[in-house]
Amino acid sequence: MERILLGALLITLFVSCGKSPEEKANALIEDDIKKVLYHPETYDPAETQIDSAFTPFDAPVFYEKTVQLCKLGMSIDECDRKMKNAKSSMSIWSGPYQSAFGRNEYQEAKNEYDENERNKKSIEAKVKKLATELKTMLENEQQFIGFKARHRYRANNNAGQTIFGETKYLFDKSLSKIVASYDMDSEEYKAVQIIYKQMLGEDVVLESEELDNSDFHK
Repeated sequence: MERILLGALLITLFVSCGKSPEEKANALIEDDIKKVLYHPETYDPAETQIDSAFTPFDAPVFYEKTVQLCKLGMSIDECDRKMKNAKSSMSIWSGPYQSAFGRNEYQEAKNEYDENERNKKSIEAKVKKLATELKTMLENEQQFIGFKARHRYRANNNAGQTIFGETKYLFDKSLSKIVASYDMDSEEYKAVQIIYKQMLGEDVVLESEELDNSDFHK
């Protein structure tokens, strides 16, 4: 309730001072978004929803740490995959009647297994440290950090086709500059939102199409 009242009060103050929060946000968004469009002249804003932003979930540092957690989780999965393959190779080349070639293949597979086992343990230590940092941020008292906006727009892509885009923006407390922006259609953003829901204890049902993890390796 306090968050709602604070947000409503701040928005009322902005309206009484001249430009509305939406007008201020849209002016900043237009300048920013045209820098990355293939055809800036085709930019057509559709909708902007303004709200107050609070820690931890709206804070850029919390988002970045969650992205790191996702990347580490995928690295652990990759280690597990390589260890499984190496273990399979070790099984193939093991036995009492190994040839020189077989012994060499077995040793290479074992080295691969041992290396990924070490890497996995190292990554798990990083995950534990990062999870502790996120837990602390979750337990801290929420703080007002500015405003956020969910912005939908139309624009032409590089093929000249008109497409919809959706971006989340974070602004400072005076709504005078953009602090961060996120492509809401990206796999990275979708993955982070899934993690956020899990942190809040919400049930998460993944779509039939799995998330494309390629965004995380860029």
